[in-house]
Amino acid sequence: MSNKAVIIGAGNIGRGFIGQLMYEGGYAIVFIDVSDTLVDALNASGEYPLEIVSNRSSRRIIIKNVSAVNGSSHDAAMRAIAGCDICVTCVGAKALKYIIPNLVGGIKLRLGEGGSGKPLNLLICENLMNADDYIRSLLEPELTSEELTMVGLVETSVGRMVPLPDPDIAKSDPLLARAEAYGILPCDADAFVGDIPDIKNIIPVSPFDFVIRRKLYLHNMGHAVCAYLGMKSGYTYISEAIADPEIRIIVREAMTESAAALAKRFNQPFEELNDNTNDLIRRFGNRALRDTCARVGADIPRKLAASDRFFGAAASVLEAGGKPIFIAAGAAGALDRYMRDSAGAEYNADTAVANAPVVLSSLAGETAAESPFGQYVLSLFSVLQYSSDLTELIRAADELRENAALS
Repeated sequence: MSNKAVIIGAGNIGRGFIGQLMYEGGYAIVFIDVSDTLVDALNASGEYPLEIVSNRSSRRIIIKNVSAVNGSSHDAAMRAIAGCDICVTCVGAKALKYIIPNLVGGIKLRLGEGGSGKPLNLLICENLMNADDYIRSLLEPELTSEELTMVGLVETSVGRMVPLPDPDIAKSDPLLARAEAYGILPCDADAFVGDIPDIKNIIPVSPFDFVIRRKLYLHNMGHAVCAYLGMKSGYTYISEAIADPEIRIIVREAMTESAAALAKRFNQPFEELNDNTNDLIRRFGNRALRDTCARVGADIPRKLAASDRFFGAAASVLEAGGKPIFIAAGAAGALDRYMRDSAGAEYNADTAVANAPVVLSSLAGETAAESPFGQYVLSLFSVLQYSSDLTELIRAADELRENAALS
């Protein structure tokens, strides 16, 4: 009898990454999702196709031994969680609070009379700093302290890029997932309760803080810079944006600022982080993924939050004695997109410049606009209002960097 993995969330990361890891690790897979259509299709098929794509080739894998449970069916969902060998969440940071009732019910059933009594290790596959603390805060009011000690909240670093399904392809093949080849999932070795499962390409790491900060402040930050400046320049796809020489310069400079700070903080070789940057920029150029700037740039309030990819990376750079000027250029792009989307047809550049400090502080914290990084962001935001030429943005960023070096 094979081990059972429960994957909460059958979307792009669930099917496009975690499903493959569990299938190749010898696990039977039970997805929990709230989409009736998706749940029914997975149960009818018992498998789904995954395409691994690059600019040179593609290959198709069939992920088998699959079933699904509707998350709205509380009894079925909690029984699946109670009986699994490992559980994974990949629902998106904003949806985590909605899975707590099923998770709590499954844990109580698992640890109660007639249950296995075994610890539950929950791999958290979300782009959210301190996701383990957030989930713990949601579980604490619902579980006893003894029950909580039996739950391993294991942060992971999801590096694989998996775009949302192409609407036209989804109509003809609704279960198809498409992803890049990168397939390593580092996880926090110190967070497991009991034995650490031996699953190919799931790599326990200790200490984990460097890994999660590298993911959010290098990969996610650079990806977001590319997305917002790509949208500003009228590009649909990330691969188009990163091929633009001006965007590529800004993305690389922003990632280099962050890489230097990470190297200093964690005593890591800068050369390795620079190699990581080069590899990520190459991967951003994967045309076959058809990953959109809109997907990567979604949920701007979270991405401009105080500890997330822009302000969090900037704080790291400032702490290391650096100047996060090009990170600020990406944040300015995010703020520009947010304010344009909010105002719609009523958008006015002069009004936007006047209102930007209040809006930035509402998103990133009440003192954000007055902070050194906030001042960089607002300065470059003003540049974006009056010129669509990113050469002007680069020139302004270089001038800020020069002035900062002289001060």
